[in-house]
Order: sequence, then C-alpha cells, then structure tokens
Amino acid sequence: MSHDRTPSAHTSRRTPPTGRARRAALITATALIAAPLAGAPATAWAADEETPKTPFYKSDQQVLEYLDQGDRRLKDTAAIQGYPVTGQDTKEITLEQVKKTGYSPEQAVQDAQKMLEGFGSTPGFENFGTEERKNSKEDKDPGWLGNWDAKSICGQPSDVLEKQTRKLTCGFVGKIDQKYPVMVTTDRVPGGTKLTYVTEASIGTEDKEVKGWKAGGKLTINASPDNKGASLEGGAEYNQSTETTKKWMEVKQHRREFTVPDGIAGGTFQAHANAGWYTGYIVQKIDNTDGKAEKIVAIPARVLIQAPNDNVPLTWVGQGE
Repeated sequence: MSHDRTPSAHTSRRTPPTGRARRAALITATALIAAPLAGAPATAWAADEETPKTPFYKSDQQVLEYLDQGDRRLKDTAAIQGYPVTGQDTKEITLEQVKKTGYSPEQAVQDAQKMLEGFGSTPGFENFGTEERKNSKEDKDPGWLGNWDAKSICGQPSDVLEKQTRKLTCGFVGKIDQKYPVMVTTDRVPGGTKLTYVTEASIGTEDKEVKGWKAGGKLTINASPDNKGASLEGGAEYNQSTETTKKWMEVKQHRREFTVPDGIAGGTFQAHANAGWYTGYIVQKIDNTDGKAEKIVAIPARVLIQAPNDNVPLTWVGQGE
C-alpha cells in the first residue's frame, strides 16, 4: 500500500418587529484559541519495518482514481455542525463563484435542514426567507445581530444569546470542488532516479472546543532528504464533517525510497491530503424571539474537510510522463 498506514433564495432586507431587540446590541466576542500541535514527532524509525511502496502514474486522472477509493473516498456534499473555525480558504469567495458551481442558496438551505440540527422552521414565527451575502467577507448582520461578525456570534454560548432575545444555529454546507490537494512535492527528476526521504505527518487540534463549533485541526507534513537538499514542509488546516467516523492520527516517521520508473522524462512524488475542498455557504438560522421572526443567512465560503472514514491524513503518489 502507498499510503502512510501504520499496522437563490429571495434576499430579504426587512427588519422584524424589534421591541427590546434594538436595545440588545452588546454580545461579547469569543476569541479563537490557538491550535498547538499535539504530540512530539518520532526521532527514529524501526529498522526492520518495511518501507512503504509508492505507486507511480502518468496522468492526473489515474492519480485521482487511485486516491478516490476505500476509506479515502470523499462525499459529494459535506456539512459541518457549527462554525468552521479552521480550514477556511483565506481568499474572498463570492456568491457568483459559488452559484457557478451549480450550488444555490436554496439547495444549501435544504441540505442544512437534512444534514444539520436546528435549521427547521420555528412554529409561530414569521419567516423572512434566506438572506444571501455577496461574498465571504460580508459576514456581519447590522439589523438582527448588532453588526457582529459570524465567527464571533457563532461562538457565543446559547445562554448569552438568549439574554439578547436571539437564538442562533450555525453550520456549513458545500459541494466538493477539489479532491485530495497536494501538500508537498519533490523535485522533478528523470526516469531511473531514486530519491530517499524520511517522511512524517503531525496532527494538531484545538485544545478546547468552543460550544457550537465543530472540531478540526492542523496537518503538518515533513519530508527530509536522506542525503542532501532542503527539507520539504507543508500543511493545512482542516475540519471534520458531521459524518466523520474516524479522526486523523499522527503518522510516524518512514524512511521512504521513491524511484521514478525508467523511460519517464521526469517525475515527482507528492503527498496528497486525504481531504477535499468544499465550496458552499456558512449558514446561520437566526430567531428573533422578541419579534417572533426567523431568517437564514447564507455566506459564501470554501472549506477543507477530511475524508470522513479515514484515520490517515495523507497519501504519497508519484506522477510523471
């Protein structure tokens, strides 16, 4: 085996009856806790351990077909209960970009109602529909939530929100747009070349989970040449979906020999994260309990989510022509 296994909803801008709600503008923002790496990396490998064999393919499609099987297989649609604290794309994601993928706010709301808790209609409340935000940076609500940003609001304990006559449910729903992103890659070398690296992967997690936020963490990959040259380092933050059954584990050190097959003009070896980028929406269902009104806010977002059934964070694959 090659992988490192060890053994258009309508936009509503109306403001509901507010009463006391206008006076309820102050909510304390919750600070994001730093995510230290968990555990120290190993300093040696077992001398008698079999070196993992790394397959080699000539096309992107062959690599994808190899990766997209077994426990690594990714869902077409994924959801996160709570705000995706880690693993969001830092680039601005626009509503137009998300809609071009064919994933509409209407479908996202339907998926949230099926895959997440707390997104059903509230009996007796007037429904103000879905409010579509134009991009991922437009995450403040000036009318219903006192202009607080989504991350700060979603991290609030429910009893704090209830004092402000609000109830809030947060989550993320998205469609896969990139499978198994490359974390690190070796230099391109001609056929017949043998490369020897010591590889490992570390997993860091939040040391405290804030109520309402789904767990995630940080994946760090290192590949050190056995003879000479600079060490290869890479990594990314990721999330666990509502369907996650296994958590990623740290990968111990392996002394790994990469060989580019004869007859290949040039090839590289790459560490792919057993995860996928999902494009969709951070969804917030807001109940104005004082005004007896409800709405859902859809904020464009792109989030990295781990394969739900795999406890191994990465897979090495060779590729070249």
